[in-house]
Amino acid sequence: MPRPSALVGVSIGLSANPMSPNDQSPSEIGNDMSTLRHTARAAVVALAAAALAVGMAAPSQAVTQGQELSPQDEPQVTRLADGALQVSLPEPATAPASAASLAAPPDTSPATDGRYWTSEHAYLCDVGQVCFAVPYNGGYYIFKEASAGTYGMSNWFGTGSWIDNQTGSWSSSIHNADGSRRQCLQRAVDPSVYWTPVWSFQIRTFGC
Repeated sequence: MPRPSALVGVSIGLSANPMSPNDQSPSEIGNDMSTLRHTARAAVVALAAAALAVGMAAPSQAVTQGQELSPQDEPQVTRLADGALQVSLPEPATAPASAASLAAPPDTSPATDGRYWTSEHAYLCDVGQVCFAVPYNGGYYIFKEASAGTYGMSNWFGTGSWIDNQTGSWSSSIHNADGSRRQCLQRAVDPSVYWTPVWSFQIRTFGC
């Protein structure tokens, strides 16, 4: 966890009494010591709060080499030495049998470069790719794409992941049914995306 560079609004000071210790009465010295103890205790509490605030991570964030994102019940994402992102997915939520039997597999139009189903709950997203994981039938459909364009999404339900492992100024975004943009990523990860209201994604040669 990174250390906070400074504590705002916390200071530990001696008593403002101008008298030297030799000029103070025992009761005055005792009062000063009590004040110091209370001030020090307040500083410790503030330090803990600042450390907690610094350690909190945003849902979408860039991933550096060797870094892991491992919130409870969310994918673990690690950048490998070659720049690829290794993603370990959680166990998908179990859908009712009736819904699972009626739902067609998730797909895109046009088709993406890569699309496959896996029960292993893990996949690689290579440098230059945008990758998506969509829960289906006890596993995940994985989609991988590296070409700019707009891709319609069909039968994308539940919560999965979205990895933008592109380089340069390229970015990716997801959109509502009316075409309005919901979110944009650039060389970043959203480990928990609710796909049901999303209708399309776009890969672009410019940033967010």
